Amino acid sequence: MVLARGVLVVFVLSGLAASVSAQTAAGEPAAGGEGAAAADAATQEAAERFDRGVRYFDEGDYGAALAEFLRAYELTGYWGVLYNLGQVSQGMNRRADALRYFERYLAEGGVEVDAIEGRRAEVEANLAALRERLALLDVDVDMAGAEILVDDQIVGTAPLADPLVLDPGPHVVVGRHPDHGTVRVEVTLASDTRESVSLVLATPVGPGPGPGPAPPVEEEWSIASQWWFWTILGAVVAGGAVTAGVMLAPRETIWTAGPYVDLGTLE
Repeated sequence: MVLARGVLVVFVLSGLAASVSAQTAAGEPAAGGEGAAAADAATQEAAERFDRGVRYFDEGDYGAALAEFLRAYELTGYWGVLYNLGQVSQGMNRRADALRYFERYLAEGGVEVDAIEGRRAEVEANLAALRERLALLDVDVDMAGAEILVDDQIVGTAPLADPLVLDPGPHVVVGRHPDHGTVRVEVTLASDTRESVSLVLATPVGPGPGPGPAPPVEEEWSIASQWWFWTILGAVVAGGAVTAGVMLAPRETIWTAGPYVDLGTLE
């Protein structure tokens, strides 16, 4: 694909100027020519962006071309730039984006598209070819108002009226709701197919269950807490008391079978 510079550029630039002038008139420009000066500046920048985008496109630098065309469209809102955005997106194999740009081009351009010889037929043929290489995805979400994202891009709010038009290949579909959390589904789509996914968000998001009963506190092990310690200690104390009693008992005469012995004389 090659965008013809020259006639196409002149046509689009004249449209950019007309679009900016219309926006300025609707906005009631300030006195002293400030509004006209702003319109001229916007027209000049948009013209430079558009012309630069065509050069990038012809060189095959589609990413840079896309950025320039988007800026030109942002400055003016001129429908003619949508054709270029469709061409660039198609060159980048972003077919779903190309489809949307071409559809908007025909819708916003209306009868003015017919003023360009062969343009409507060309765009409609492009649309037919693109639809054969795209996939449709129905996204069913159980929570109205949930935000739906595909590959990190917001695509709408549940419930969706129409299926999503996506490029074939893997995608990540996300549903999220401030009161019902987030759910994530991965899906791989083949071209010219229609698939569906369901996102379940019914469980309310709230505080989790409170903490359960505290586990019993384990007593620090101590020898004093063991039953056998006290048993032994009692026996020791009792034995000690007997021993002490013997040791402390007053000396006395002990009768034996032999002769009399005074223990006091044995020291």
